[in-house]
Amino acid sequence: MICEKCRTENTEDSKYCKECGQFFKKDVDSHISKALLFRRRGGGSGLGNAFIELNNALELEPDNAEANYYMGKLMYDDAFLEDAIAYYRKSITIEPGWADAHFAIGLAYYRLCRIDEAIDAFEKAVSLNPEYIIPCYYAGAAYYHKGDVDKAIDCYEKVIRKDPKFALVYYHLGRAYIKKNLIDKSIDSLEKLVAISPKDSDAFFHLGFSYWKKGEDEKAIWALQKALDLNPDDENAKGILKQLMR
Repeated sequence: MICEKCRTENTEDSKYCKECGQFFKKDVDSHISKALLFRRRGGGSGLGNAFIELNNALELEPDNAEANYYMGKLMYDDAFLEDAIAYYRKSITIEPGWADAHFAIGLAYYRLCRIDEAIDAFEKAVSLNPEYIIPCYYAGAAYYHKGDVDKAIDCYEKVIRKDPKFALVYYHLGRAYIKKNLIDKSIDSLEKLVAISPKDSDAFFHLGFSYWKKGEDEKAIWALQKALDLNPDDENAKGILKQLMR
């Protein structure tokens, strides 16, 4: 610990500077700032020190929303998902309007396959901040996982309206359209995707599949061949190409 007054280095557990006697005030914000710095550094020691700093913060102020939230993120990173949820819940109880905390707890629920709870959390985050498109994307993924393709499409389309360059959404939107047999819409979505991500073999495969479903064989062959150029081991693309070449 460096004394801000005389710049003398002291041990971390020092209460006073050994040189000038300055009292070290260790407040919650200081512990949180140090924890975030350690977390960015990563590695075992970095994460361990982040945990110590957040634990110190929570000992000083158990009802600090930020300390609970960031402790939740540490637990999430280490896959202690139930513990992460407990900390996130605490942060939300303290700051119910914090969209990031609702999104974070939604991710933990999603990883635990608690899909309905995940959807509720993602939608709450979006309701608190309508410009926050990542929770809307994940709500779409959760609805798709649940089998509610119509609501998944609705979420994905909302994301595209907010950010037309969000490549990953075009992929999932294209697949959802295929699921609903909306082939023209699938083609439109996947054509936009390959324009943004021209090295995405999966995108070309699903685009070729959509062309094939529509009966546009030449375009299907072109897209499937592109998929194989990018991923020569794509057995699905090989299978459809064999049928088209007969």
